[in-house]
Amino acid sequence: MKLPRIPIMPITWVLVNLITYPAPIWANSPGLVNNLLQTKQTAQEKPDFSGDGRSGRRTGGGSRSPCISKEPPLTALSPINNSGKTVLEHPTFWFYVPYSAQEAPQGEFVLQEEGGKDIYRIGFTLPGKPGFVSVSIPPTQPVLEINKWYRWYFKIYCEPQQSSAPNFVEGWVQRVELTKALQSQLQQATPRKYAAYAANLIWYDAIDDLAKLRLVQPSNTTLDNDWDNLLKSREIDLQGISREPIVGSVILSRR
Repeated sequence: MKLPRIPIMPITWVLVNLITYPAPIWANSPGLVNNLLQTKQTAQEKPDFSGDGRSGRRTGGGSRSPCISKEPPLTALSPINNSGKTVLEHPTFWFYVPYSAQEAPQGEFVLQEEGGKDIYRIGFTLPGKPGFVSVSIPPTQPVLEINKWYRWYFKIYCEPQQSSAPNFVEGWVQRVELTKALQSQLQQATPRKYAAYAANLIWYDAIDDLAKLRLVQPSNTTLDNDWDNLLKSREIDLQGISREPIVGSVILSRR
């Protein structure tokens, strides 16, 4: 059966209906929903990683790195507890980088198993200007296993040849199963799948989907507002950087 055309609706209304109604919801007009991202998901338990030993570092800085201190600082677009989920075999991660390619000539991304074994390690260079940048795990790499935790590192070097300590952020990702219920919600939400991902606490994929839409539709005010709402949610809490530009992917080094 051919799916109906999906109208553009604010993310707050989409989220509450995805959670509340199992049937298609697009025929109804959106009501006034205030601050849903702060109060949503009464039927879902917020993830609790307290005491699990998965420490992280969501913002960069520190005296060891020669990188100039800037505000906003190097920041990972990840949940406030540094641990997030994906349903993808090869996910994409986003970061705010306050440096140009001239200020930080080299970088490195590392993905490791929980025990510290490298799964993926790649050097990169930054795009020309500061802003939000992404790193994707290539499809040629091994898939992330369901329910398994992985640790990632995003490092920026402000001196050539990685001769000094990096400015870096780090966190965790867990791949979870793509359930039939979520598949149905994603179909309903298309082309704005980020609403369904956010409603199910799949933050890495929600951020990636919305960032890519904004990259190709830079003048879409609905997407701009949804980006603001997503970054100011309780789980993300990064409203201070929401107006920074989306630049695109880093430039991966050839192996």
